Amino acid sequence: MPFFFSMVVAFMLLFLTGTATFYMKLIPKKRILRIVSVAMMVVINLGTVWFMVNKMSETDGFIYRACMFLATLCFVVNIYGAVFFLISLIVRLSCRILKKKDSKVAVFLRGKYFRLCVLSFTVLLGIAGYINMSIVNVRDYDVYTDKLPAGKEYTFAVITDMHLSTGVYAGRVDDLFEKINDTGCDAVLFVGDIADNKTSKAAYDELRKALGTLKCPLGAFYADGNHDDSGSQNMRVLMTNAGVKVLSDEKYELTPEITLYGRNDPRSFRGGKTKIPTDLSDEKFNLIMTHQPVNLSLFADAGADLSVSGHTHGEQFPLMYPIIAASNDAVMGHDSIDGMDVIVSRGVGGWGLHFSLPSPKEIALVHVISEVDYDR
Repeated sequence: MPFFFSMVVAFMLLFLTGTATFYMKLIPKKRILRIVSVAMMVVINLGTVWFMVNKMSETDGFIYRACMFLATLCFVVNIYGAVFFLISLIVRLSCRILKKKDSKVAVFLRGKYFRLCVLSFTVLLGIAGYINMSIVNVRDYDVYTDKLPAGKEYTFAVITDMHLSTGVYAGRVDDLFEKINDTGCDAVLFVGDIADNKTSKAAYDELRKALGTLKCPLGAFYADGNHDDSGSQNMRVLMTNAGVKVLSDEKYELTPEITLYGRNDPRSFRGGKTKIPTDLSDEKFNLIMTHQPVNLSLFADAGADLSVSGHTHGEQFPLMYPIIAASNDAVMGHDSIDGMDVIVSRGVGGWGLHFSLPSPKEIALVHVISEVDYDR
């Protein structure tokens, strides 16, 4: 965590330099006002970083949520303000090289109104992303297989990346679980990052109670994520005590036709150790629960028919898609790898800040359907 914290601080301060320069024209020219304004930017950004990595303990009530909202706005205004600053700098340099530094475009990009437009846009972006994080919809995915008899169908509600107290506040856990029950699913699959370093005691308590309200005839199952161990409570113990079956690099015969396999999270992008099952039956439909969608071809080679994952949050922050795609086998939605169906949920929450844009939040409702019915 100290290394991570140092990197985040360095990253934020680097962008702060550019953002402060970019917004400087909006500040009165008096030296004392500019010094105070820049100092406030530094303090606010350091406070935002501290807020993102600091652990919670008791509750995530009104004051916490107000701080989360302000931290979200600060982060978005600074980071994406810096992006606009870099873009405007490139355009202005191009105009200078082309000897058009007095063109309307160059003059506009140097002026105060452009900065006001960027400030307004980034504030609205922050508000929209904050609201979007709170909207969780059900998204259906259909997977067809010849390993089920005609007329047979199983439905799984895949829940990933709750990040309690960040993605899902305490007080909204019951609403989320009500939506899960309304799907009428056969089983609930919790595929990691249910909690993280910011999860409050109140949120853990609500989760514990909500797990007891699940209505799924085939049961609920859990495979851990890379953030679950950073919280104040042991998620495996909590899940087990609540009646959820924890799968740690092990398989579970769910029905005569379906086998579940829960993968321990490798806790690194591609360097973690992965235990690949060697005894998956070709006669059964093999469903892999793995938080991070990495090394998926190994599971396909082992005989898996479907993997369900989370971790990527879809694209939680704008312009992050290329980075996410470079470090994962799939980013979001329904894909196929070496003949194995791959579903990566955008998750019901996200990490760090209560913000998600452009990616919507979802309960992934996976329907495993007999291929015979599809052929008809």
